[in-house]
Amino acid sequence: MTAIAAMTALTGCGGGDSVDTADERATTTARAAEKKARDELTPDAVRGDVRSAAAAAGSGRLGFLDTSKAGNPCRVIASLRTGDAPKRESVDSVLAVLKARGWGQREQMLADDTDQAWRLKKNGWEMILGAGKVPEGAGIVFDADASGKACGVPMPSRPAASDIAPPEPPALP
Repeated sequence: MTAIAAMTALTGCGGGDSVDTADERATTTARAAEKKARDELTPDAVRGDVRSAAAAAGSGRLGFLDTSKAGNPCRVIASLRTGDAPKRESVDSVLAVLKARGWGQREQMLADDTDQAWRLKKNGWEMILGAGKVPEGAGIVFDADASGKACGVPMPSRPAASDIAPPEPPALP
């Protein structure tokens, strides 16, 4: 019996974690949390990607739509207004910056002499990048959506049923 107790004490087996095992578990948990934070893409991070890409175009005025008031905080829409239809070189520069920032080019949706469009993807987000001329003007449009997933910001909640249901009629005595 004494031999078993001595062997258990020497090998570290016998109910309870060794310090090394607890440290390994804490390190693994910290790494997983760090990876999740790196992989989670917030609307602010998407706006940063769009700003960097728009700067690469070399001209135009960038503007963002406020989509949070429309009930979709996980969507980013921006337009870079240019005087004429963007040149292919400018659009290629925009695509290169987005690719360097992790947006994968999934497919080119449209390409002709004046209009171009791509679908890009990054960490659960999809972006449609369109460039060309429309009756309102010319430029590059960025439309990114988290595809219904949480994106690091609180999603709007639905009103309680009691807030939208009509009140009960009064009961007669």
